Amino acid sequence: MFKFIVGILFGVVAVIFVMQNVQVIEVTFLAWSISMSRSILFILMLLIGFFLGWLVTSLKVRRRRK
Repeated sequence: MFKFIVGILFGVVAVIFVMQNVQVIEVTFLAWSISMSRSILFILMLLIGFFLGWLVTSLKVRRRRK
């Protein structure tokens, strides 16, 4: 239950942070360049982080079962 509450609080803080950063910026990675809202970039990075955390956790659980 504690992890759930901390997760909710982290999500609320992240949403507030994103709402305060709505400027359009240019993101360059290797040969790609794209203009996007800073808040969209933050949301994408947050989702990628959640996905990678879930992936690593599920791989650890799978290895323990074997």
